[in-house]
Amino acid sequence: MMLGRLFGRREAAAPAPPAHACDLAAGGFLKLGLAAPEGLAGAELQVVGVHALDFGHEVRRVLAVEAAGSDRFEMWRGEAGRVAFARLADRPDVARLFDLDRFARLFDPETAADLTLTRRAEPPGFEGWTAPVYRQEAAREAWRHDADPETAAIGAELDDGARGFDFYLLVGDRRRRAVEVRVHDGGRTEVALAAMLPGPAVEEVWPG
Repeated sequence: MMLGRLFGRREAAAPAPPAHACDLAAGGFLKLGLAAPEGLAGAELQVVGVHALDFGHEVRRVLAVEAAGSDRFEMWRGEAGRVAFARLADRPDVARLFDLDRFARLFDPETAADLTLTRRAEPPGFEGWTAPVYRQEAAREAWRHDADPETAAIGAELDDGARGFDFYLLVGDRRRRAVEVRVHDGGRTEVALAAMLPGPAVEEVWPG
């Protein structure tokens, strides 16, 4: 006690920044460099939520990140140390990107196996988000869990309110861009355009 009075109270050390942007928790921040797609270049993003997508053979930890202008993206750990970012595209965006009749073949098991989609044009607001050609790679059932898999048990067999959906994946030839399609109960469909960025694209990370 006396030594404490003489030398003062030692300040608690600041928490070390995560080793990888995808290790951030809710409340954390990251800053991207300029070599990123539209909406991400030079952006500072805050993690506003964490959930999990369970594909049966793997569980993806997904961070919802938001820019100052209220643009929202999904972020997860990609292949080979890359950081994947995704943003939702609405029907007019998809219609500009692909021929819709051909895109619909994705949902037909007889035509989806070898499906190739060619980009017609990049939708407004999606500069740098797309690839010239995509090839269908996966079609499976998946589940969304509104919990962080780092701190909660995740599994399709658990009664934790998980919501199932049909998942379709198309990947660009260089595996730097992808399209994920998620069809929920009632037919509600989300189309997410994903960009897999090299790790150094994230210049700074700091916990909340």
